[in-house]
Amino acid sequence: MKKNILYISILLFNFNLFSQEHINLYSARQEVLLRPLIKNFEKQTNIKVNIIAAKANQLINRIIQEGEYTQADMLLTTDVGRLYIAKKKNIFQHVDTININKYIPKQFKDKDNYWFGLSIRSRFVVYNKLKVSKDELKGYIDLADYKWNKRILVRSSNNVYNQSLVSAMILNYGEEPVEKFLKKFKENFSRTPSGGDRDQIRAILGGEGDIALVNSYYFLKMKKLDKAKKLVNIEAHFPEDDIMKTHVNISGIGIIKYSKNKENAIKFLEYLIGDEAQKIYAEENFEYPIRKNITLNNFMKKYINFNKDSIDINKVAKLNKKALLMMDIAGWK
Repeated sequence: MKKNILYISILLFNFNLFSQEHINLYSARQEVLLRPLIKNFEKQTNIKVNIIAAKANQLINRIIQEGEYTQADMLLTTDVGRLYIAKKKNIFQHVDTININKYIPKQFKDKDNYWFGLSIRSRFVVYNKLKVSKDELKGYIDLADYKWNKRILVRSSNNVYNQSLVSAMILNYGEEPVEKFLKKFKENFSRTPSGGDRDQIRAILGGEGDIALVNSYYFLKMKKLDKAKKLVNIEAHFPEDDIMKTHVNISGIGIIKYSKNKENAIKFLEYLIGDEAQKIYAEENFEYPIRKNITLNNFMKKYINFNKDSIDINKVAKLNKKALLMMDIAGWK
Protein backbone atom coordinates (compact mmCIF):
# COMPACT_ATOMS: atom_id res chain seq x y z
CA MET A 1 0.00 0.00 0.00
CA LYS A 2 2.76 2.45 0.96
CA LYS A 3 4.63 1.65 -2.24
CA ASN A 4 1.49 2.59 -4.17
CA ILE A 5 1.30 5.89 -2.30
CA LEU A 6 4.90 6.63 -3.20
CA TYR A 7 4.30 5.85 -6.87
CA ILE A 8 1.10 7.91 -7.06
CA SER A 9 2.71 10.85 -5.26
CA ILE A 10 5.54 11.02 -7.75
CA LEU A 11 3.15 10.82 -10.68
CA LEU A 12 0.86 13.51 -9.30
CA PHE A 13 3.52 16.04 -8.43
CA ASN A 14 5.81 15.40 -11.40
CA PHE A 15 8.73 16.76 -9.41
CA ASN A 16 12.05 16.85 -11.17
CA LEU A 17 13.91 15.35 -8.24
CA PHE A 18 17.27 14.88 -9.83
CA SER A 19 17.99 17.87 -12.06
CA GLN A 20 17.66 20.77 -9.61
CA GLU A 21 17.81 21.58 -5.92
CA HIS A 22 14.24 22.03 -4.68
CA ILE A 23 11.70 21.97 -1.88
CA ASN A 24 8.07 20.89 -2.00
CA LEU A 25 5.86 23.34 -0.15
CA TYR A 26 2.37 22.24 0.88
CA SER A 27 0.54 25.53 1.25
CA ALA A 28 -2.87 26.50 2.58
CA ARG A 29 -2.17 30.06 1.44
CA GLN A 30 -2.98 31.33 -2.04
CA GLU A 31 -0.10 30.96 -4.46
CA VAL A 32 -0.47 34.58 -5.59
CA LEU A 33 0.47 35.73 -2.07
CA LEU A 34 3.64 33.63 -2.08
CA ARG A 35 4.87 34.26 -5.62
CA PRO A 36 6.92 37.43 -4.90
CA LEU A 37 8.65 35.68 -2.00
CA ILE A 38 9.34 32.49 -3.91
CA LYS A 39 10.55 34.30 -7.01
CA ASN A 40 13.19 36.19 -5.02
CA PHE A 41 14.25 33.10 -3.07
CA GLU A 42 14.67 31.02 -6.22
CA LYS A 43 16.69 33.76 -7.88
CA GLN A 44 19.03 34.10 -4.91
CA THR A 45 19.55 30.40 -4.16
CA ASN A 46 18.71 28.51 -7.37
CA ILE A 47 16.48 26.30 -5.21
CA LYS A 48 13.14 25.58 -6.90
CA VAL A 49 10.01 25.86 -4.74
CA ASN A 50 7.18 23.58 -5.87
CA ILE A 51 3.79 24.60 -4.44
CA ILE A 52 1.00 22.13 -3.71
CA ALA A 53 -2.00 24.23 -2.64
CA ALA A 54 -5.12 23.07 -0.79
CA LYS A 55 -6.99 23.68 2.45
CA ALA A 56 -4.99 23.15 5.62
CA ASN A 57 -6.92 20.11 6.85
CA GLN A 58 -6.64 18.45 3.44
CA LEU A 59 -2.88 18.97 3.37
CA ILE A 60 -2.39 17.70 6.92
CA ASN A 61 -4.42 14.56 6.18
CA ARG A 62 -2.51 14.03 2.95
CA ILE A 63 0.85 14.22 4.72
CA ILE A 64 -0.38 11.70 7.31
CA GLN A 65 -1.59 9.30 4.60
CA GLU A 66 1.64 9.56 2.64
CA GLY A 67 3.69 8.88 5.75
CA GLU A 68 7.41 8.34 5.22
CA TYR A 69 6.88 8.42 1.45
CA THR A 70 5.54 11.97 1.43
CA GLN A 71 7.11 14.41 -1.00
CA ALA A 72 6.25 17.33 1.31
CA ASP A 73 9.13 19.26 2.84
CA MET A 74 7.17 22.07 4.50
CA LEU A 75 3.61 22.96 5.49
CA LEU A 76 2.61 26.64 5.42
CA THR A 77 -0.75 27.72 6.78
CA THR A 78 -2.66 30.44 8.59
CA ASP A 79 -3.67 30.58 12.25
CA VAL A 80 -1.95 28.99 15.21
CA GLY A 81 -4.87 26.58 15.61
CA ARG A 82 -3.95 24.76 12.41
CA LEU A 83 -0.25 24.66 13.26
CA TYR A 84 -1.11 23.25 16.68
CA ILE A 85 -3.17 20.48 15.08
CA ALA A 86 -0.34 19.67 12.66
CA LYS A 87 2.09 19.30 15.55
CA LYS A 88 -0.33 17.09 17.47
CA LYS A 89 -0.61 14.88 14.38
CA ASN A 90 3.19 14.46 14.60
CA ILE A 91 3.99 15.64 11.06
CA PHE A 92 6.61 18.29 11.96
CA GLN A 93 10.21 17.94 13.09
CA HIS A 94 12.24 20.00 15.56
CA VAL A 95 14.35 22.74 13.95
CA ASP A 96 16.87 24.90 15.76
CA THR A 97 19.05 27.57 14.16
CA ILE A 98 20.66 30.79 15.36
CA ASN A 99 18.48 32.99 13.10
CA ILE A 100 15.22 31.31 14.09
CA ASN A 101 15.94 31.82 17.76
CA LYS A 102 17.17 35.37 17.16
CA TYR A 103 14.39 36.74 14.99
CA ILE A 104 11.15 34.95 15.89
CA PRO A 105 9.67 36.06 19.26
CA LYS A 106 8.85 33.22 21.67
CA GLN A 107 5.21 34.33 21.66
CA PHE A 108 4.95 33.50 17.97
CA LYS A 109 6.61 30.09 17.67
CA ASP A 110 6.12 26.61 19.06
CA LYS A 111 7.71 26.20 22.48
CA ASP A 112 9.54 23.11 21.16
CA ASN A 113 10.51 24.68 17.79
CA TYR A 114 8.23 22.51 15.64
CA TRP A 115 6.47 25.43 13.91
CA PHE A 116 7.27 29.12 13.43
CA GLY A 117 5.33 32.33 12.86
CA LEU A 118 6.18 34.19 9.64
CA SER A 119 3.78 37.13 9.76
CA ILE A 120 1.25 38.63 12.15
CA ARG A 121 -2.34 39.71 11.63
CA SER A 122 -4.80 41.28 14.02
CA ARG A 123 -8.51 40.53 14.29
CA PHE A 124 -9.98 43.98 14.50
CA VAL A 125 -13.24 45.85 13.97
CA VAL A 126 -14.07 47.74 10.79
CA TYR A 127 -16.88 50.25 10.95
CA ASN A 128 -18.94 52.70 8.92
CA LYS A 129 -17.87 56.18 10.06
CA LEU A 130 -21.22 57.61 8.94
CA LYS A 131 -23.07 55.39 11.42
CA VAL A 132 -20.57 54.74 14.18
CA SER A 133 -18.51 57.17 16.24
CA LYS A 134 -14.94 56.14 17.02
CA ASP A 135 -15.69 56.91 20.68
CA GLU A 136 -18.35 54.18 20.75
CA LEU A 137 -15.80 51.48 19.99
CA LYS A 138 -13.97 49.84 22.88
CA GLY A 139 -12.78 46.29 23.57
CA TYR A 140 -14.07 42.94 22.32
CA ILE A 141 -16.25 42.35 25.39
CA ASP A 142 -18.12 45.58 24.61
CA LEU A 143 -19.46 44.02 21.39
CA ALA A 144 -22.05 42.26 23.56
CA ASP A 145 -23.55 45.63 24.56
CA TYR A 146 -27.13 46.25 23.42
CA LYS A 147 -26.04 49.40 21.56
CA TRP A 148 -24.79 47.01 18.83
CA ASN A 149 -28.10 45.14 18.55
CA LYS A 150 -28.56 43.89 14.96
CA ARG A 151 -25.52 45.88 13.79
CA ILE A 152 -22.62 43.37 13.85
CA LEU A 153 -21.36 41.33 10.89
CA VAL A 154 -19.15 38.29 11.41
CA ARG A 155 -18.41 34.99 9.71
CA SER A 156 -19.34 31.53 11.02
CA SER A 157 -18.08 30.02 14.28
CA ASN A 158 -16.63 27.23 12.13
CA ASN A 159 -13.91 29.66 11.10
CA VAL A 160 -10.64 29.16 12.96
CA TYR A 161 -9.99 32.93 13.14
CA ASN A 162 -13.08 33.39 15.31
CA GLN A 163 -12.25 30.30 17.37
CA SER A 164 -8.79 31.67 18.15
CA LEU A 165 -10.23 35.05 19.11
CA VAL A 166 -12.64 33.43 21.56
CA SER A 167 -9.81 31.26 22.94
CA ALA A 168 -7.78 34.42 23.59
CA MET A 169 -10.80 36.03 25.27
CA ILE A 170 -11.16 33.03 27.60
CA LEU A 171 -7.52 33.37 28.60
CA ASN A 172 -7.92 37.10 29.25
CA TYR A 173 -11.42 37.48 30.71
CA GLY A 174 -12.11 34.00 32.06
CA GLU A 175 -14.56 31.30 30.98
CA GLU A 176 -17.73 32.55 32.72
CA PRO A 177 -17.54 36.16 31.43
CA VAL A 178 -16.95 34.87 27.89
CA GLU A 179 -19.96 32.53 28.15
CA LYS A 180 -22.12 35.54 29.02
CA PHE A 181 -20.49 37.59 26.28
CA LEU A 182 -21.18 34.98 23.57
CA LYS A 183 -24.90 34.77 24.37
CA LYS A 184 -25.36 38.53 24.09
CA PHE A 185 -22.90 38.96 21.21
CA LYS A 186 -24.89 36.50 19.10
CA GLU A 187 -28.04 38.58 19.60
CA ASN A 188 -26.26 41.57 18.05
CA PHE A 189 -25.66 39.90 14.68
CA SER A 190 -27.32 41.83 11.87
CA ARG A 191 -27.70 38.64 9.80
CA THR A 192 -26.90 34.93 9.94
CA PRO A 193 -23.11 34.57 9.67
CA SER A 194 -22.00 33.76 6.13
CA GLY A 195 -19.11 34.33 3.76
CA GLY A 196 -15.52 35.30 4.48
CA ASP A 197 -13.99 38.40 6.00
CA ARG A 198 -14.11 40.37 2.75
CA ASP A 199 -17.82 39.58 2.51
CA GLN A 200 -18.40 41.19 5.91
CA ILE A 201 -16.73 44.38 4.68
CA ARG A 202 -18.81 44.37 1.49
CA ALA A 203 -21.92 43.85 3.64
CA ILE A 204 -21.15 47.09 5.51
CA LEU A 205 -21.02 48.85 2.15
CA GLY A 206 -24.35 47.25 1.27
CA GLY A 207 -25.96 48.55 4.45
CA GLU A 208 -26.41 45.10 6.06
CA GLY A 209 -24.56 46.12 9.22
CA ASP A 210 -22.48 48.88 10.76
CA ILE A 211 -19.43 47.06 12.12
CA ALA A 212 -17.63 43.78 11.37
CA LEU A 213 -14.95 41.55 12.87
CA VAL A 214 -12.27 40.79 10.28
CA ASN A 215 -8.60 39.95 9.93
CA SER A 216 -6.52 43.04 9.33
CA TYR A 217 -4.88 42.07 6.03
CA TYR A 218 -8.22 41.57 4.25
CA PHE A 219 -9.32 45.10 5.05
CA LEU A 220 -5.93 46.72 4.53
CA LYS A 221 -5.55 45.21 1.06
CA MET A 222 -9.08 46.26 0.08
CA LYS A 223 -8.46 49.76 1.46
CA LYS A 224 -5.13 50.18 -0.32
CA LEU A 225 -6.48 48.98 -3.69
CA ASP A 226 -9.73 50.96 -3.41
CA LYS A 227 -9.24 53.25 -6.40
CA ALA A 228 -12.97 54.00 -6.59
CA LYS A 229 -12.92 55.18 -2.97
CA LYS A 230 -15.80 52.92 -2.00
CA LEU A 231 -14.20 52.37 1.40
CA VAL A 232 -13.56 56.04 2.14
CA ASN A 233 -16.03 55.91 5.05
CA ILE A 234 -14.95 52.49 6.32
CA GLU A 235 -12.16 52.49 8.89
CA ALA A 236 -10.45 50.16 11.34
CA HIS A 237 -10.55 50.05 15.13
CA PHE A 238 -8.13 48.02 17.26
CA PRO A 239 -10.20 46.68 20.18
CA GLU A 240 -8.72 47.01 23.65
CA ASP A 241 -9.76 47.57 27.24
CA ASP A 242 -8.11 47.35 30.65
CA ILE A 243 -7.98 43.54 30.45
CA MET A 244 -7.38 42.56 26.83
CA LYS A 245 -5.57 44.32 24.00
CA THR A 246 -5.95 43.58 20.28
CA HIS A 247 -5.89 39.87 19.44
CA VAL A 248 -3.13 38.84 17.05
CA ASN A 249 -2.47 35.59 15.24
CA ILE A 250 0.03 34.35 12.68
CA SER A 251 0.69 32.68 9.40
CA GLY A 252 3.30 30.03 10.03
CA ILE A 253 5.33 27.12 8.76
CA GLY A 254 6.88 23.84 9.85
CA ILE A 255 9.31 21.39 8.30
CA ILE A 256 7.85 17.93 7.70
CA LYS A 257 9.24 15.04 9.74
CA TYR A 258 9.98 13.00 6.62
CA SER A 259 11.36 15.89 4.54
CA LYS A 260 13.81 14.74 1.87
CA ASN A 261 15.22 18.26 1.50
CA LYS A 262 15.65 19.51 5.06
CA GLU A 263 18.66 21.75 4.40
CA ASN A 264 16.87 23.54 1.56
CA ALA A 265 13.74 23.84 3.70
CA ILE A 266 15.74 25.53 6.47
CA LYS A 267 17.20 27.94 3.92
CA PHE A 268 13.68 28.85 2.78
CA LEU A 269 12.47 29.28 6.36
CA GLU A 270 15.38 31.57 7.16
CA TYR A 271 14.73 33.56 3.97
CA LEU A 272 11.09 34.07 5.03
CA ILE A 273 12.16 35.65 8.32
CA GLY A 274 14.81 37.82 6.67
CA ASP A 275 14.53 41.56 6.02
CA GLU A 276 13.51 41.29 2.37
CA ALA A 277 10.74 38.73 2.86
CA GLN A 278 9.38 40.47 5.94
CA LYS A 279 9.06 43.72 4.00
CA ILE A 280 7.26 41.88 1.16
CA TYR A 281 4.84 40.32 3.66
CA ALA A 282 3.93 43.80 4.88
CA GLU A 283 3.82 45.79 1.65
CA GLU A 284 2.38 43.22 -0.76
CA ASN A 285 0.36 40.95 1.54
CA PHE A 286 -0.58 43.68 4.07
CA GLU A 287 0.45 41.60 7.08
CA TYR A 288 2.58 42.73 10.00
CA PRO A 289 6.20 41.55 10.11
CA ILE A 290 7.07 38.92 12.70
CA ARG A 291 10.31 40.83 13.21
CA LYS A 292 10.81 44.21 14.77
CA ASN A 293 12.46 47.19 13.07
CA ILE A 294 11.27 46.39 9.53
CA THR A 295 10.79 49.65 7.60
CA LEU A 296 7.26 49.94 6.21
CA ASN A 297 5.62 52.22 3.67
CA ASN A 298 3.42 55.12 4.78
CA PHE A 299 0.16 53.23 4.28
CA MET A 300 1.14 50.36 6.58
CA LYS A 301 2.63 52.74 9.13
CA LYS A 302 -0.88 54.10 9.78
CA TYR A 303 -2.03 50.67 10.96
CA ILE A 304 1.02 49.32 12.80
CA ASN A 305 0.91 51.21 16.09
CA PHE A 306 -1.55 49.34 18.28
CA ASN A 307 -1.36 47.44 21.56
CA LYS A 308 -1.08 43.69 20.95
CA ASP A 309 -2.50 41.07 23.29
CA SER A 310 0.47 39.54 25.13
CA ILE A 311 -1.04 36.06 25.56
CA ASP A 312 1.22 33.27 24.26
CA ILE A 313 -0.50 31.92 21.14
CA ASN A 314 0.54 28.38 22.12
CA LYS A 315 -2.02 28.71 24.91
CA VAL A 316 -4.60 30.10 22.48
CA ALA A 317 -4.28 27.02 20.26
CA LYS A 318 -4.84 24.62 23.15
CA LEU A 319 -8.26 26.15 23.92
CA ASN A 320 -9.64 25.78 20.39
CA LYS A 321 -12.04 22.92 21.16
CA LYS A 322 -13.37 24.60 24.30
CA ALA A 323 -13.90 27.86 22.41
CA LEU A 324 -15.81 26.15 19.60
CA LEU A 325 -18.03 24.27 22.08
CA MET A 326 -18.88 27.50 23.90
CA MET A 327 -19.68 29.23 20.60
CA ASP A 328 -21.99 26.37 19.59
CA ILE A 329 -23.79 26.39 22.96
CA ALA A 330 -24.33 30.13 22.64
CA GLY A 331 -25.91 29.65 19.22
CA TRP A 332 -23.17 31.21 17.10
CA LYS A 333 -23.42 29.04 14.01
